[in-house]
Amino acid sequence: MAGAESQGNRKDSAGARARVRFGAFEFDAATRELLREGQRVHLSPKSFDLLEILIERRPALVTKTELQDRLWPDAVVLEANLGNAVAEIRKALGDDPRSPQYVATVSRRGYRFCGRVDVVGRPEAGRPHAAVRWWLVWRESILPLAEGVNVVGRHPECDVWIDAGSVSRAHADIAIAGGHATIEDRQSTNGTFVDGARIAVRHALVDGATVAFGSERAVFREWSDATAPATEPVRSASKRPV
Repeated sequence: MAGAESQGNRKDSAGARARVRFGAFEFDAATRELLREGQRVHLSPKSFDLLEILIERRPALVTKTELQDRLWPDAVVLEANLGNAVAEIRKALGDDPRSPQYVATVSRRGYRFCGRVDVVGRPEAGRPHAAVRWWLVWRESILPLAEGVNVVGRHPECDVWIDAGSVSRAHADIAIAGGHATIEDRQSTNGTFVDGARIAVRHALVDGATVAFGSERAVFREWSDATAPATEPVRSASKRPV
């Protein structure tokens, strides 16, 4: 399992949440789209996640164990599930496993992305606080949310890191698109709840909603200039009673 240090190396080399091109394809992790000459190519969610991991870690080998831990963090699955996901990616890319252009098998160890990749867009690092429009308030922390898909979980590589025992390593996805926010559970062990009700499908989020990841409660907030409360006046120190 990659730790916090490897996360930094991975994002620096691959361009975290970057939009990239390889061959006739364009891959956008933020919008979760794979395009071929402008036309969307279907991939199941797990296969998309797998392709994203391989692109992020290119050209390095990613072991089968690490891939299974990241794709199915709270479940024991057959190795064939990983093989099926790789086969789906190869079919979508028209890639031949005997002479791969994109996804190469490293015998008995894992897979690596072997194609040439050009980074098209790269999100700004250290985005100013004023640019944050959506966030979670957890305990005494403010956890910013970005446009696109934000993975919430206990693993340090998650976009929103909640280090608590009842939270799964990859617990839920919060998606921001078109000015709206939704949340979806990622088959977590202890479930995801919105305003006290456990969700089974993607659920809309509105400002002030209470979200629980296992037993960890957070509040979803969305900034609005129209509804933001007025600044409270502070009495001058010279006018305070003595």
